[in-house]
Amino acid sequence: MKRYVPLIVVFALIAATLACGGTAAPTSTPAPSSTADVQATVDAAVAATAAAQSAAEATIAAAVQATTEAMPTPTPSADYTTMSEEELAAQIEEAVDEATASAQQCSEATEAATSDDEVTAEEVNDLSAQAAAAEDALLYAEELINAYYDLYGDLAGDTLLLLEDIEQDLSTIADELATLNETLAEISAVMEEGLELTEEMIAQLETAAQNAASVAQEIQAQAQAQQWRADLQAEMEERAAAALAAVPTDMPHDRQTALNAAFDYVDGVRGALQDGKVSQQELQTIAQLGANASAGLNEYGGPRLQQFSGSINDITAQLARGQVPQAKMNLGSLESGLGNRPQR
Repeated sequence: MKRYVPLIVVFALIAATLACGGTAAPTSTPAPSSTADVQATVDAAVAATAAAQSAAEATIAAAVQATTEAMPTPTPSADYTTMSEEELAAQIEEAVDEATASAQQCSEATEAATSDDEVTAEEVNDLSAQAAAAEDALLYAEELINAYYDLYGDLAGDTLLLLEDIEQDLSTIADELATLNETLAEISAVMEEGLELTEEMIAQLETAAQNAASVAQEIQAQAQAQQWRADLQAEMEERAAAALAAVPTDMPHDRQTALNAAFDYVDGVRGALQDGKVSQQELQTIAQLGANASAGLNEYGGPRLQQFSGSINDITAQLARGQVPQAKMNLGSLESGLGNRPQR
């Protein structure tokens, strides 16, 4: 009988459970206020995310703009073919003066910074900026000199040797400034690592600055750029005189052959200027064609065509003086003034 007692107890418990509503209680529905709170939280989170994204985009845009503004805008090289030889020479003289003065200023600043055998981070930054400015000035002077070589190197005479000496001196200054810049970079790296500067670094900095200053002072003291330009002006006048001294070798014998000679001159000049410059050999040929044409027009051109004899001489002299842009313009006027080409 005792073994049936546990079963009775179990049945009693089941019955009690059923009587109390033993089925699983349904999930309670959140109160309306609770639902509103959840939705508000979601909306706030979405709004915060959007705001953060907008802020990030604005930050990126500002950074891009700042970077773009900080980047230097490449300056296109000038069209030196529009300059006469004298105009280009004047720019070279000015550029050489500015480059040597900038190098001298950088050297003086370096000597002042290292006078106590130490340099600070601020001084390193200042010297780097000055060295960069001096290098830019040297590069510009070199660009102008190279343009002169290209356009007027074949026409120039002995004055070209002086310009080559100036270029060599500028190259020496550039090498010293490059050494100075490299040393400044090494010093900056040492400072960033918190290490002590060596005496060799300071000495190397001082030596590069002194060497650059020495060459710059020599250029300034000897007024090399000014002397070159003055010699060049005298040389241009000598060229013009020699070109105009040419005598006719193929004298026209009537009006038609005089016109033919004039157009031969026009064609000769235009052919020589196809590459935008004139060599000494081309100038000699032009001078001879001009002498033939000018003599023919004076003899057979009559009142209307005789005036162009002077125009031919003017163009020849302009080419000899390196006034190529002016000569090109006057050549067009000459050709149109001569009228129609006669049949040969």
